[in-house]
Amino acid sequence: MFSRCIMILLAFLPMIGCIGGIRDTTTARTATEILLVSTAAERAIQNYKVDKSLSGKKVTIDDSHYDSVDKPYVSSALREHLSAAGAIVVADGSDYTVEVRNGTLGIFDSDFTMGIPGLPVALGFGAELPPVITPPISVFKRDTSQGWCKMQLWIYKTADNTFVSKSDDLWGSSYYNQWIFLFIGPFDGSNDIYPE
Repeated sequence: MFSRCIMILLAFLPMIGCIGGIRDTTTARTATEILLVSTAAERAIQNYKVDKSLSGKKVTIDDSHYDSVDKPYVSSALREHLSAAGAIVVADGSDYTVEVRNGTLGIFDSDFTMGIPGLPVALGFGAELPPVITPPISVFKRDTSQGWCKMQLWIYKTADNTFVSKSDDLWGSSYYNQWIFLFIGPFDGSNDIYPE
């Protein structure tokens, strides 16, 4: 029994150097996560064809119904988009109000693996020790993260709350892939958030 445990430990000894990982961040979210959601939000906003009635008019943005950690960035991107289309964005005294609401702003993660997943192995030294999880052995692995944003805008006259127009659902997305091939990696794969 003891020699069997020694053999198991010796079999896993070469893999000790493969167990470590890469520290992604020292902040609450990684740069990749932030870029995924901010890029998706920018693309959703770019899909909005600004109503012609806003050109040259004073416009206030009401983002009180936009619930997201990234609300300041999204509001700033929307102000920029409206200004570039000829609207005069103001805090008070506006002709029109643009209300923004979000359906989603987040990340979807998925992976595909060909290989052996991490497996629990009982040490069996007589004591009640928890099992040790072996490192996964991946011949091929792809990790994909996608940023998704869905929002809507509607416009009304500030003075009397008269409806002017409403956008369609505004969608934006982004992606980032990492690969492991023949036990080596991860390698940064294709993405549309980092510069080339």
